[in-house]
Amino acid sequence: MLKFMRKYATSYMIKGMFGLIIVVFVFWGVGSFRGGERTVAEVGSHKVSFTEYQETYNRLMNMYRMIYKEKFDENVIKEIKLKERAMDEIVDKYILLMKAKGLGITISDKEFNDHLTGIEAFKRDGKFNEKIYVEVLKRNGIDPKRFEESEKIALINAKMVNLIRDNGVYLSDADIWAGYVREKGKVNLAYVQFDPSEFKDKASVDEKELQDMYEKEKGVHRGENLYRLKYIVLGEKSSIKDDAAYLDLLKMKDIGVYGKQNMIEVVDLGYVKEGELFKRFKSLKVEEWIKGLKKGDISLPMRDGSKSYIFQLVDSEEGKAIDKSIALKTIRERIMSEKAKTFAKAKAEDTIAKKSIDSKKDTGFISRNNYTIPKIGVLPKEHFGVLALSKNRQVYEKPAEIAGIYYVFSFKAEKLPEKQEWEKERESYTQYLMTKNREEFLKSFVEELRMKEKIKILWQDI
Repeated sequence: MLKFMRKYATSYMIKGMFGLIIVVFVFWGVGSFRGGERTVAEVGSHKVSFTEYQETYNRLMNMYRMIYKEKFDENVIKEIKLKERAMDEIVDKYILLMKAKGLGITISDKEFNDHLTGIEAFKRDGKFNEKIYVEVLKRNGIDPKRFEESEKIALINAKMVNLIRDNGVYLSDADIWAGYVREKGKVNLAYVQFDPSEFKDKASVDEKELQDMYEKEKGVHRGENLYRLKYIVLGEKSSIKDDAAYLDLLKMKDIGVYGKQNMIEVVDLGYVKEGELFKRFKSLKVEEWIKGLKKGDISLPMRDGSKSYIFQLVDSEEGKAIDKSIALKTIRERIMSEKAKTFAKAKAEDTIAKKSIDSKKDTGFISRNNYTIPKIGVLPKEHFGVLALSKNRQVYEKPAEIAGIYYVFSFKAEKLPEKQEWEKERESYTQYLMTKNREEFLKSFVEELRMKEKIKILWQDI
């Protein structure tokens, strides 16, 4: 078994799949069964109904609504990819269930009975009461048979999770010390930078290339669109809630009249250029929704702190085509910048290949957990490996692009954590690292199962 578990330890991690498995929800996600309902996904032999997906989606939405409170809106739903999270949770549930059954993991009648009778919602005077059990399920529209099946799946998966965690990770003293060094140690990195602006003299654009690109992009080179918008602002002390106002406006379709009727100030922006509009309402991410509005349309409530904005598109004008000579100049500059960038990256890659890194520039000692490098900028996530450079791994294997400039990093020196501090924190850090590695192993284990199992998701039916 241990050998089997470790086989999967090298896979990459997935994001957040523990909610359904670790916590057994009594009512969320266990609605009444609807016969003949359409299937929206297949996980192995398991078919996922729209009802199951919708219940999972609603449960997660309620959870995030409690977290974000008044800031929870359509933008948040898109940002956290709620639809995908709900489906991932269901897929992971069945993936683990299939593996658990394959390993012979089951729940005995006694185990399930102990679990069921321990649920507080079904107790009266401290004891399980069958009448209360039936009544509570009935009141919540839950079919008892489906409820019990769902709870058994959750319990089986919880056993599977514990098995993976308990058997899947082994850390030696050397592993623990190496982890502590990554957490507490500091590194000094030498670097060479390759700025594309310094390679522009090598870039050239011939006339045919320029004209071909212009013909390809002819319809793109236009001036800014103009928009005329009206909007209202609702604060946390407003007597009308934004969702209620939105529904009323959908019916009324005139924000000016609505404002007068409800004594709410309506702001008329007049005709505003696209760029100015985006800049003025930067926090509302106007660019993500404005082009989806038609004349007369009402936007969803856009929340910013304690305020909520609702817009109506009164009119819009498409930007006019700009003069050809100006378009050609813009295209030429862009092509030259792109070519200069290619030259800079190629030079950086050549430097890495030759390992001929000779630089007087260095970062100074920085924490191996600090992803902002002084005088350079924020290290992109895909290049976090830069901070793991050491005597045994002297040069980072690819150029790191930061703010449009390519950097080649190499190891210069490091400062190890103080031994006294290590001895003081050894025990607590060991527990922390073991827990962290178990969770990461669990994620990678499930991802490996997902890659091997037949999964079909019918997004068009959702």
